[in-house]
Formats: sequence, C-alpha cells, structure tokens
Amino acid sequence: MSDALKSKVAVVTGSTGELGEVIARKLAAAGASVVVSGRNHSPGDKIVEEIGNAGGVAHYLPADVSIENQCVSLIEQTVDHFGGIDILVNNAAHLGSFLFEDLQADDWDSVFATNIRGPALLCKTAIPHMKARGGGSIINIGTTMIYRNGPESLDRLAYMASKGALLTLTKALARALAPHQIRSNWITVGWIATRGELNYRGETEDRLLEQARGKLPMGRLEKPEEVAGSVLYLTSNHASHVTGCELNISGGLHV
Repeated sequence: MSDALKSKVAVVTGSTGELGEVIARKLAAAGASVVVSGRNHSPGDKIVEEIGNAGGVAHYLPADVSIENQCVSLIEQTVDHFGGIDILVNNAAHLGSFLFEDLQADDWDSVFATNIRGPALLCKTAIPHMKARGGGSIINIGTTMIYRNGPESLDRLAYMASKGALLTLTKALARALAPHQIRSNWITVGWIATRGELNYRGETEDRLLEQARGKLPMGRLEKPEEVAGSVLYLTSNHASHVTGCELNISGGLHV
C-alpha cells in the first residue's frame, strides 16, 4: 500500500473484467477509495473483498454503461457513498467484431453506446463533482486499432470508429476543463492477452503469442499491469501538468 492517491475517490468502469480489475487494484493499493463497477455482481463483490483484505478501500456498484440512467446512477451513487469523485477511468468496452457485410444498425449502435456514449455521459455527470473538489482526472482506455487500416479493419470498424470518437472526446475535454484543474488523458493500449481476448480467439496465451510474435516489435504481449501502471501515473501528482496526452504503451505496435 502507498498514499500516492490518499483521499482520492476513483471509479473504474468494466472493472469486473481482467484489465479493469487490475487497474482498480492498482489504484486501491495507491490509497484511493475505488468503485469497482461492471454488470456481474459476483466477481465485483469478490474483488472488493480482496481489496479490503489487502488493506484497501473499495465498493461495488453494478452498471451497464450502455444504459443512460445507469451511467448517471453510477456517479451519483459513488458521490453518495464516498462523498465525491476525483478519478474516472473509462475502461468498459464493446469489441464489436462483426463481418462488415453483415453489420446491422443495432450492432453499430450497441458498440457506440458502450464505447463513446457511456463515457461521455459518465464524464458529463462526474465533471460538476470534480469541479466542486477543485480538480480531477479522466482516463480513457484507448487502442492502437484506430491508427490501422486495411481490409481486415472493416470487421472492427464499429469498434475503431467509436474509439476514435473517444479520443476526440479526450482532447476536447482536456482543453475545456484545464482551467478547472481537471485533466483528461488517453492511453494507447497494444495487444494484451486478457481472458476475454483469449476466449474471443479460442487460443491459449502461448499459442496467441506464437501467432502474434512477428507483429510485436518488442516480442511480447502487453501486460494488464503495464496499463494499470500508466493509469496510476496519469492520476497521480507526477502528471499534474499532463492533459490531452496520448500515452502510448503499445511496445512499438503503433509509432
């Protein structure tokens, strides 16, 4: 445990999934009171219990960020429980992998609802509370995929377009909120062997690494802990003058 984020309150969306869980644990270990949030109660309660056993402070609040009233409720319940909010990590995401020729309007809308509308509504609701506390930090988890092109990209087009919009939101908020000491930053994440990624591809981590090795400049997959460490930096006083940043931790996958 440390006190780098002592007295700070953080919300991490999608933190019942592997990447968000690691981020939540990292912020709690740095002294923040953390709201673990996701659609599944069971893992959320377990994560909160384990954070508490390790000496941290955490609380679980269920939320599907594709639903407007649940976005608003997540922030308001956080403020009710902990007295405010200082950090918002928009981590929840919908991969949205559809063959382009089969893409339906509902598919497109569901991806955008999770990946950009939800974060925008969460920011809108959180910002007045951050202003009341004299500042805050918004972290949007990004991807190298918005910088790629080629025929294969069409099957991830909804995901790429929604994440591109999230980057635009990041930059717009950074400029607008700087006078209020609210920082808005983006992390360009590379290729991580999370459970979700492995299940999606139907591969083991070793097999996925073997397939990916030729595409990875540093010869290995990214670790969730590396993303969490980047979030910790951007939410800490070490990054007190950093806003509008695209922090690229992709190991050279995008340069």
